[in-house]
Amino acid sequence: MRSNPHTAASSCNSLEAGLSWHPLELIPYFKRWPHSTARDLLYTFIWNSLIGCTLMSVGLMFSLPSNPWRYFYVNFVLTQTIGFTIHGLFDLSGMLLGSMLHKLPTWLRYLYFMLVPVLGVFLGYAVGLAVLDMDAARRYIFSAQGVRTILVFSLGMSAILCALFVARDRQVKAEMALAEQTQKALDAERRALEAQLRMLQAQIEPHFLYNTLANAVGLIAPAPDKARLLLERLIDYLRTSLSASREAETRLDHELETVRAYLDLMQVRMGQRLSYQLQCPPELGAIAIPPMLLQPLVENAIQHGLEPRIAGGTITLTVAQQGDTLLIEVADDGEGFNPAAKPRPGGGVGLANLRERLATLYGTAGGITLADQQPSGVRATLRLPLDGSAGKRGPQP
Repeated sequence: MRSNPHTAASSCNSLEAGLSWHPLELIPYFKRWPHSTARDLLYTFIWNSLIGCTLMSVGLMFSLPSNPWRYFYVNFVLTQTIGFTIHGLFDLSGMLLGSMLHKLPTWLRYLYFMLVPVLGVFLGYAVGLAVLDMDAARRYIFSAQGVRTILVFSLGMSAILCALFVARDRQVKAEMALAEQTQKALDAERRALEAQLRMLQAQIEPHFLYNTLANAVGLIAPAPDKARLLLERLIDYLRTSLSASREAETRLDHELETVRAYLDLMQVRMGQRLSYQLQCPPELGAIAIPPMLLQPLVENAIQHGLEPRIAGGTITLTVAQQGDTLLIEVADDGEGFNPAAKPRPGGGVGLANLRERLATLYGTAGGITLADQQPSGVRATLRLPLDGSAGKRGPQP
């Protein structure tokens, strides 16, 4: 016999939806298999057999039957019919009452768990005696003495099931409280991560802004048209980058527009020393990615690769898809790796922050690799998963 899954629910919390529990699950071994109709029927058979063996053992302590095999057979049939009848009544009442059951006051749910077994014992006796073709015994259970005897037995069964229900009900409430606390902790962690990502997204390198504005001021007198063009490009860049920094995600083609605005601005500053190419298949432009991922790679290529060179150079940004991974390469033909070079002032959304963002968003599924570019320069490769894992925090590197 089993307690109906819905009767163990004490609120509308989704944790309890579909909850199914059987008294045998008090034994840890029987928790190994998930709920199913076949499993519950098998568990009820085992439960009935255990109760039958217990009752028969108690009976044998007081008297020995003249026909032991008949005694065992009758008791086996009766415990199985009673147990499966109670099982069926719990299932039927659970389907009829549905979600109303867990809305009842606690004392009514306890009463429900006592009345169903009482009714199940009487009906199960009737069914079992009919199967055994014991008309005299069937007439006896409906007599005054029979009713009293069976009522005592059924109340004992009800008390057992009610005690099991109370224990399970308390366990469910404890699990719900723990789940609620865990969810609150996860929500707080998520909000902290979102705030951190917003902060990293919104950073713009002060050194870059100071230099750009200083260049514009210096060009006002000798080359006003160039100063105006520089300020226009700066406005375009700030509009696209600041707009992107306020969003949780953006389209790849929008991110490339931000990179293009930055490179156009740098072209005004560096003149013919900087050229660039952006290569992205049109079908990949609609892919959603976190904002401000590409610009740090381009900034790094200019600051550490091209600006130190008198001749400047070229930046090539290439987008490709490899299986379930989006590959974005930023290559330059500049100075390449220079271990002796001193860090530049500022920093902004640098590679360290970018690695931190990727670890927070993708865990080990996303990352950056840097490699030498032949004959000179550096190639940075950004890997992003395309399986919807964005936003799932992974292990920190």
